[in-house]
Amino acid sequence: MTSRRPPSANLALWLGWLSVLPLLVWWLGWFPGMLSSDSVDQMGQAARFDFFNFHPIFHTFSLWVVTSVWDHTGVVTLVQVVVLAGLLGLVARRLTQVGVPWWLSVGAAWVTAALPMVATMTITVWKDVPYTLALVWAFTELVLLARDRDRFWGSFAGPLRLGAALGLIWAFRPNGKITVILLVIALAIGFRHQWKSLLATIGTVIGIGVIVPAVLLVVLPVHAGTIEPAEVFMSDVASVVVHDPDWFDTDDLALIEAVGPLDVWSSEYMCTDSTPLVFHPEFDTSVARDDPWTYRSLVARSVLTHVPIVAGHRLCAASYLFWPVQPSEAFLHRPPFQIPPNTLGIARAPISDHAYKFTLAQYQWIEQDSRIWFTWRPALVILAGIATYVAIAFRRRLRPLLWAGALIAAQFINVAATTPAQEFRYAFGLYVLSLLSLPLWWLVIRPESAHVAVPWTEAPARDPSI
Repeated sequence: MTSRRPPSANLALWLGWLSVLPLLVWWLGWFPGMLSSDSVDQMGQAARFDFFNFHPIFHTFSLWVVTSVWDHTGVVTLVQVVVLAGLLGLVARRLTQVGVPWWLSVGAAWVTAALPMVATMTITVWKDVPYTLALVWAFTELVLLARDRDRFWGSFAGPLRLGAALGLIWAFRPNGKITVILLVIALAIGFRHQWKSLLATIGTVIGIGVIVPAVLLVVLPVHAGTIEPAEVFMSDVASVVVHDPDWFDTDDLALIEAVGPLDVWSSEYMCTDSTPLVFHPEFDTSVARDDPWTYRSLVARSVLTHVPIVAGHRLCAASYLFWPVQPSEAFLHRPPFQIPPNTLGIARAPISDHAYKFTLAQYQWIEQDSRIWFTWRPALVILAGIATYVAIAFRRRLRPLLWAGALIAAQFINVAATTPAQEFRYAFGLYVLSLLSLPLWWLVIRPESAHVAVPWTEAPARDPSI
């Protein structure tokens, strides 16, 4: 008799959870974790129970919830470590269910957790970490969908779990909605006959991604204001200022100079990094918050009338996603080594000196400028992930797995279209999903071992092992 859960899949789940061990070594050595000035600001809001929505209120409130259990920043990073390990175990199980050998699935989970770049990010207090965790959860559901689409959509839990994962993606980052909308559109086209189940997924997305944050804004002490989208795309306007300055009329120039002098727009513009421009002492993007629609119009007109220029800017800004070579003039932002001075008492206090020394040696190795292209720059891993799904597309038997690839494609489009600077944290989700997709090459090489839904033109598959 076929068991409902194959022993190999269960074994992969349990062994995959052991990926918590390398992550815990980093947590013990770098306790309470890595924080930037934004991290400290959010922890301060949680400590005071007094919020600003410049960082998503959903994430800041989650920091308050977690620290209410243990009033220490270290609990935040510990939760991230445990959740990632739990998801890596689930990924190992899902990959085993679709035909990847259990040892390869588990190995991918362990290697992912043991990579210093992944471990370092996991113990950083940034919204990009739970955002990535939500992406990994969605990935596991899409692999399960590839396993048996009829059983997935026919169940009560499957559509709701997928909706919950996508809802968290929407809630944890403002631009997360781009990834979700693109994927939901693809699902709606591909599974239009499953519209009732899709409605359950979409309803869950709206409930978690839209309604819950809206309720939090009402019931919590949240100060008005959020990040103005026009501020995010000031570097796109700057690319037009640099390459076609005569296009702007007198009114547009007045708007531009209200933000900063023209010579600052020109001299501080870098297509790979908006930081020198937007954080220049003479540059003030807050005026866009005071008159948002006027500046949104400026951005829209600049982009729509200069598509080649802005496309070139976007291609340059997103090049760290697909071009392995690290330019000498560009800086790739990583998690900060030092915790900024603060009044919250947050300071590095390793629980284990041995763990700190062991991981510090790894950190120093990956931080060498000559190795950035191989360590922190995510292009090689992302290209490998893209190549995986290109190969899958040529294997008709494996094409249901392209739904997992669709998530990566949607996230890639999102990051490429919105990245203001080349920062590893923006690519973290793509990096992890690409790593976890590499075991699928086993199925590319041996498609006869795949256990996925048959192509649409054939009889639907039923899988009792889900």
